[in-house]
Amino acid sequence: MGTQITPPPRPNYGMDAPKVVSLFFTIGMSRLILGVVGILLSSSGIIPWARFAAVPCFAVGVTFLVQAGVMVWGSRFGKLSLRDKVILSIPWRGDEVLLDVGCGHGLMLIGAAKQLRTGKAIGIDLWQAEDQAGNSREATWQNVELENLNPRVELRDGDARRLPFDTNQFDIVLSSWALHNIYDQAGRNMAVREIVRVLKPGGRLAIIDIRHTSEYARVLEENRMADIRRLGPDFLFVIPTFTLTATKPKAR
Repeated sequence: MGTQITPPPRPNYGMDAPKVVSLFFTIGMSRLILGVVGILLSSSGIIPWARFAAVPCFAVGVTFLVQAGVMVWGSRFGKLSLRDKVILSIPWRGDEVLLDVGCGHGLMLIGAAKQLRTGKAIGIDLWQAEDQAGNSREATWQNVELENLNPRVELRDGDARRLPFDTNQFDIVLSSWALHNIYDQAGRNMAVREIVRVLKPGGRLAIIDIRHTSEYARVLEENRMADIRRLGPDFLFVIPTFTLTATKPKAR
């Protein structure tokens, strides 16, 4: 018998909005079960009119299960594809210092760090498990180690609304599916202004999110960012995803 080769473990970038996925799956399955019960009650003559309730139950059940399936696909595959698309759109030198705001399991952070030779990739997060299943600093660092990026990556605890970094510090600032988790508009606007503040003149930013990207664009305009582009939508989750890119003008 040949020796079985175990494939090396792969990074796990987490299930986004796990409570929503669980809720959609539960609603979907419960409605399908009610539909089956309605058919059985009708066919047995116990409640003849129950068959009329079965059809809407099946329709609702299938709808919610499809939505749950789309969200699972987006978390496992779709967001990796969009990550690569955004990363490859940046003209890397290899010596950049970059920041990933709300880095989660390190999806964007690790993708960007792979483009570096002598630069540094810093990820910052509050590590909230309700936003992403199993979200923790330790889980993110495990992904970094699996990709052999330890020397190039640094993780920090911190709030996007009060970034613990100097002004004009980063060549690239990234953020993916994070800022919408700040529930008040004033807080989101503060986070976008902080991203602009820490970005170097001539530096680039890319914000990927499912909501509020038009709002982010207005804040960027107010802060005199250049080359503002809102790209999408990309249908990775139930709510469409948009990508916002911009450049910080160099001082004259």
